[in-house]
Amino acid sequence: MAATLAYAALSYQVGAPSTRGTAIRATSAAMQEQQYKLNNYMLPGPLTPLADQILVKQSKMADVTSGGLFMPADSTEKPSEGLVVLAGPGTTHPETGKLIPNPCKEGDLILLSEYVGEKVDYCGDKHAFVSASEVLGVFDGGSPVVGSFKPLQDRVLVKLQDAATETSSGIALASESTDEPTQGEVIAVGEGLVTSQGDLVPPGITVGESVIYGKYTGTMVFIGGVEYKVVSASDCLAKW
Repeated sequence: MAATLAYAALSYQVGAPSTRGTAIRATSAAMQEQQYKLNNYMLPGPLTPLADQILVKQSKMADVTSGGLFMPADSTEKPSEGLVVLAGPGTTHPETGKLIPNPCKEGDLILLSEYVGEKVDYCGDKHAFVSASEVLGVFDGGSPVVGSFKPLQDRVLVKLQDAATETSSGIALASESTDEPTQGEVIAVGEGLVTSQGDLVPPGITVGESVIYGKYTGTMVFIGGVEYKVVSASDCLAKW
């Protein structure tokens, strides 16, 4: 998947011209043919994201089959991963003027919530503008496996603990009375939040610890077919 996404990103790059005459003419023609469009509007050149905005090419099955048949929403896999095509420099703190660098860079494979971002059509493909603060994490090395996942900011990746099926006295619980688990083992931890001076504040949670968090907090994700939850450290109630 990562290789396919990386290949897609290359469509926005123009190779450096060769010193040989034939190659120069071919490259020049390719540059003239390269057109940049945003929602069917012609652009004079490539987009430049501002602040901490990133342009993401989402990993999603096509809405239309090769035969032109429309595929209903429930037959397509909802996007969860995406490739950063363009990235802004970061945000400037309004009080100190310090630049808070963008934690995402071009070429990163990232994990997103389902409904974030402003959907756009860029150069004929579906993309989304997303604030880096809304990105759940980055897959280090571009491999979408749990071992390479790095949460952003103060987020932690939690492997869910199975919900209890009986009470402490041994009475079985009816299936409708069991709630989604709100605790589990921490698998990965983000670097922390950034202060107005640009310093990192660690989350105070380490890999291997267990946490309990608010019932309606966090984002459920699937990595390698396994269900996890990405939760902010500030939403965690206790650890052990």
